[in-house]
Amino acid sequence: MSDTLKTYGGRDVDQASGSSLRVEALSAANLRLLLTSAEVSSSNQWADQPQAMILQSWLLRKLRVLVALEQDEARADQLLSLVVLRSLNRRRSCWQLELEERVEPRCTSRISVVRQLLHEALSDGVARSQSWLIRCDSNDQDQLDLSRELGFQPLRRLGIWRVDPSSLSGASISELPPHCRWRPLDNSTARQLLALEQACCSTHHRQLLDRQWQDLVDQGSKGCGLLEQIDSDQNQVLAGLVARPSGFATPRLELLRGLAWDERLTEALPPALKRLARLQPAPELLVDGEDDRLQTIVQRSGFQLQHTQLVLGRSLWRKLGSRELSGLRPLESMLGRLQPQQPPLPTPTLGRDR
Repeated sequence: MSDTLKTYGGRDVDQASGSSLRVEALSAANLRLLLTSAEVSSSNQWADQPQAMILQSWLLRKLRVLVALEQDEARADQLLSLVVLRSLNRRRSCWQLELEERVEPRCTSRISVVRQLLHEALSDGVARSQSWLIRCDSNDQDQLDLSRELGFQPLRRLGIWRVDPSSLSGASISELPPHCRWRPLDNSTARQLLALEQACCSTHHRQLLDRQWQDLVDQGSKGCGLLEQIDSDQNQVLAGLVARPSGFATPRLELLRGLAWDERLTEALPPALKRLARLQPAPELLVDGEDDRLQTIVQRSGFQLQHTQLVLGRSLWRKLGSRELSGLRPLESMLGRLQPQQPPLPTPTLGRDR
């Protein structure tokens, strides 16, 4: 099918088929389509969540949602896909995009729908931002290619782990080792979690996120916190869990550790993870795809690897020139040209040329 679209008054028309593709912000009018498509979708776990919980963030205006609609033979709207836009800090300087697909388009290609959704998201008048993150399934080559086309660069590869229900049956919860404790996320531990998060990110990734400790508290606290070694003189952070909101799907937490491997994690981490596995709903766990030792501990703690995703980042500040960034006049208009069109004024001390 043709990927070439023309736009007429906000409506995209596929030249080959004459079908219409419409992208608009989620509203009460198309909310029913969103709920209906969730019931039949197998790409996420909407069915595990009460509808009130699913839509709570959207109703509180914590999310911006764009939907792609197509009319069927009876001229009724069908929701094809949606993109969830979420601000990752209070400054609203970095937003995250996540694509969720519901129904295969009938009269246009899937990549056409995805391209239009992402273009509309990046130019959205509400989610105005210089920095963006996008999370893509590492096997979705079409979306990865399109993300690179739009200026995104890969930052991290993460494995998504889900609790194995068979690991919960009849298993007792073991206690943390002596001199170890779990501290939930609050205003005091958020600063330590932020330092741990920043240690796990590249400099470019940290600049894109532009986060403060309050931003971690805003994103949620259920299951988040610090695993500490308690010493007589000071406490040492061994690992942490930070919320990674993901569209409307099951909660996700990222497991973080320091740059240097600490052997105490082998004994202290499994009891903490097994407690996490018993939360309702049980969150999915994100683990660095390059950290083999941490993945081994997660697997032994009753989690199974589902798939991997790539986190990609895009910053307009790195792509625009100095004129476009701040609207300043060109330098030569303020300082004059190096080779002026008019000859310079004569210098009085040199006298007149003969």
